[in-house]
Formats: sequence, structure tokens, C-alpha cells
Amino acid sequence: MFDQLRDAVVSVEANIVEGYVLGSPAQFRRHLRYALALASEAECLIRLAAERRYLPADTADELESAAGLTLRLVTGLIRRIDRSDC
Repeated sequence: MFDQLRDAVVSVEANIVEGYVLGSPAQFRRHLRYALALASEAECLIRLAAERRYLPADTADELESAAGLTLRLVTGLIRRIDRSDC
């Protein structure tokens, strides 16, 4: 579970960077959606780890808060790209 969580978290940033460097709004949007899916996966895994008590409650709360912030930021980037295409 923790290996999967680590991979998802690392891939969020990697997808954002990769999409940006490709230079087209369509590619950036596609990679942002991948990042959004990965951030959602990370949030789910954090919740599961907390429910199974693999993580202390305060650690799980901090991680869930960070995952929530990441989801909001990536969603904001997607919306910004969508508006700029109009």
C-alpha cells in the first residue's frame, strides 16, 4: 500500500511537469487529468491506511489535508487551461 501511495504521489508532479513541457494546451490538460487521478488515488490510499491504523491519526490528517490541497490546485489548473482555450 505504501509503495503504491509513494508512486502515486511522485507521479502527480511528474505528470504536471511532463504535460507542461510538451507545450500544447491539449497535452497539458491530458497530463493534468492524469495528475488529478493520481492525487485522488493517493487520497484514497491515505484514507485506507488511516482506517486500518497503518498511520497515526495526526499523520493521516496532515496527509489528507495535503492531498486535498493538491486536488484543488490541479483542478484549478485544469479550469484555467479550459478557460484559456475559449
